[in-house]
Amino acid sequence: MNSVEKLFIDYSLVIPAFNEEKNVGPLVERIKKVMSGLSYTYEIIIVDNGSHDSTPFELKNLLKVCPELVVITLTRNFGYDGAIVAGLENIRGKKIIILDGDQQDPPEVIPEFISKSEEGADIVYGIRLKRTEGWFISIQIKFFYRLIKKLVNFDLPEGAGNFGIMSREVADMICLMPERNKFIRGLRAWSGFSSVGLVYEREERPQGDSKFSFSAYLNHALNGITSFSTVPLRLFTYIGIVGIAISLLAAFLFFVTKIFELAGFSLLNYKIASGTTTLTIMVLTGISLNFLGFGIIGEYLGRVFEEVKNRPSYIVRNIAYGKENDKISTKNLTLKEMAR
Repeated sequence: MNSVEKLFIDYSLVIPAFNEEKNVGPLVERIKKVMSGLSYTYEIIIVDNGSHDSTPFELKNLLKVCPELVVITLTRNFGYDGAIVAGLENIRGKKIIILDGDQQDPPEVIPEFISKSEEGADIVYGIRLKRTEGWFISIQIKFFYRLIKKLVNFDLPEGAGNFGIMSREVADMICLMPERNKFIRGLRAWSGFSSVGLVYEREERPQGDSKFSFSAYLNHALNGITSFSTVPLRLFTYIGIVGIAISLLAAFLFFVTKIFELAGFSLLNYKIASGTTTLTIMVLTGISLNFLGFGIIGEYLGRVFEEVKNRPSYIVRNIAYGKENDKISTKNLTLKEMAR
């Protein structure tokens, strides 16, 4: 592929993959079957996100038979969004399609996304008809979307994942954002570019196990919330103000009651029970609120700590291109080029 051809690719498909040895092959075949029926040029960018199974071997074999394939190998796992950013910063397409490497985002829906995109929207995001995760994770995800919609000052569509199409302008905007920990679907919505949703049915994972555990989903949710909202910090300030107000009111009530009791009058029909129960509850509540506050502040300080270090979002070991002229073109990067 010459340098002129590299400048004119219609679609770049960006696929993060971590330990997907049984899925990358079938996924590439499905994509090729779908895209071959469309009159567009395309490339398939698979980002090997530090896989330690036989995924690198499978990708190496695919490179020999798939000229459209580009494999970006990272030195280790840099997180789900980190792998997507690595793909976005190496695209050649005018439009970008993001889908997962586990085959749960069906490539057969891509023509519908393309048709919707050609109507003029900069972003076409997929809305999952139903969740394929367990009920506990599904409840957690629904709660996250409802919570973040109340915390941020832009519309983050509920149930929208990363599967979808975005224009080159949107992809470039995401890459230019200076923060290191990027929440892709949040930045996509925050950008303000015209967008429209497309409902699709997400498939069950055919092979392998999900890489997202409860803690991974929780960390992803916290990353999304702290990336776009300072409301939790402000909320704790409000809780503190309300708590102080209640404490002052209760202290004033006890003081007045005591004065009247000394004067021989009783404002209450009962005496306040003596003992340590009330005091214990108040102390424990206060300690809990303190720990909650420290935790929230810690989340934001942690983000500041990560940002000021200014480390790269990912490090590329090498970039390999599919079979062209009976040989695989591989780009070995210098340390400066690896750090993005």
